[in-house]
Amino acid sequence: MLSSIRKAATAIVAIGALALGGAAIAGAADKTASPPSSSPGSGSSQTRPAPPQRDALSGDVAAKVNAAALDKVPGATVLRTEAGGPYGSPYHAHIRTSDGAQKVVLVDAAFKATAVEAEPARGRGGPGGAGGPGNHGGRGPGETALTGDTKDKVEAAVLAKYSGATIVRTETNGDSGAPYESHITTRAGEELEVLVSTDFEVLDAREHPARP
Repeated sequence: MLSSIRKAATAIVAIGALALGGAAIAGAADKTASPPSSSPGSGSSQTRPAPPQRDALSGDVAAKVNAAALDKVPGATVLRTEAGGPYGSPYHAHIRTSDGAQKVVLVDAAFKATAVEAEPARGRGGPGGAGGPGNHGGRGPGETALTGDTKDKVEAAVLAKYSGATIVRTETNGDSGAPYESHITTRAGEELEVLVSTDFEVLDAREHPARP
C-alpha cells in the first residue's frame, strides 16, 4: 500500500514539472516572436528624414541672385547660388565676405536680399561634416591656414589645374599623405578639396558632398 502511494505521488510531481516546463517554453517563444515595441521617448533609434537637396541656379535667375547678394554684402565673393532656403526664402547665395567669413544671403522672389546669416556649422567626420573629406565647413584637427609663399604656390598649382575656380580656403592637410589642401568651387559649381604635394603638384581631388 505504501509503495502504491509513493508511486502515485511521484507521478503527480512529474506531471506538474512537465506542465511548468511547457509553460516556460511557451512564454519564451512568445517573447522571441514578438518584436520590441518602438515608441517616441523609449530610447529606440528613429529614422530621420534626409535633409532636402537644393538645386543650383543658372542663367538669368542665378545672375539676379548673385547681384542681390553682392548688393547686400559689397566686396564679397559668391561661391554658389541655390533655390530655396531657410524661412521659405525662394533663393539663397553662399558667399565669402572680404574678411573671409562664410555667410548665406537670403533672396526673395523679387530678387531682393532680405537677410544675411552665418554659414550653418557642420559636425566632424561624416558627409558634409566639418573637417571631413571635401568639407568646406571647418578645419580638421591639426589643420592650419596657409600663409605667405606656401599659400601662393599651393593656390597657383590648384588654379592651374582648375582654371576659373574660386579658392575658398587653403590649409595644411591632416588626414592623408599630401601636406596641403585647397578647398575650391569650380567654374561648373563643383566643390572640391584638392590635395597638393610638397613639390606643389596637384595629387588628387575629393568631391564635396551636396549641402542640405
